[in-house]
Amino acid sequence: MQSFSKALIIFATLLGCTANAGDWRALIERAGFTGFLAAGVSYEWLPEHATDVTLGGYQIANETYYQANIGYRYSRWSTPLKGNDWRPVQFGAFAVYALNTDRFFIRSPDKYPSKGYYDETALRYGAELGSTLTFMPSRIAIGYRVRIFDNGLIAMFNNSNRDIQYYISSGFTLQYLF
Repeated sequence: MQSFSKALIIFATLLGCTANAGDWRALIERAGFTGFLAAGVSYEWLPEHATDVTLGGYQIANETYYQANIGYRYSRWSTPLKGNDWRPVQFGAFAVYALNTDRFFIRSPDKYPSKGYYDETALRYGAELGSTLTFMPSRIAIGYRVRIFDNGLIAMFNNSNRDIQYYISSGFTLQYLF
């Protein structure tokens, strides 16, 4: 939690140093490993580069828990489409941090034979591929993301019995450009 707090402070400081009008987006996401619903902000410091920070919720045994999400997205291409802005292919990386310490941990508990014996579960990271269409007159955007966790990338190479539902998730995002 302490490293996540430091990263969030650094991120907020960087955003405050370079804020320009029109670079901020409010967003709501559904699935894609960010929780069953996540809300937050996105900041584009250049047209090709954006960072998202959201807070999402997920359920375990009918109880809602929360997670913090951070992501980086690179958009090489921006295509005008009937007065709107379409970013057909976006690449990125993301991290999720579970805020429920009762069920997740950052390092292996002492009862295991060696450090790193049991995979950490509070902090996960991965890669994403997506697309975003911004309707310029209304300043509303929709996006689609496909994300894969780090352990999913490892399983693709090391495990012959790959159950894709545990490693890959897709989701939609609704955004408002300020």
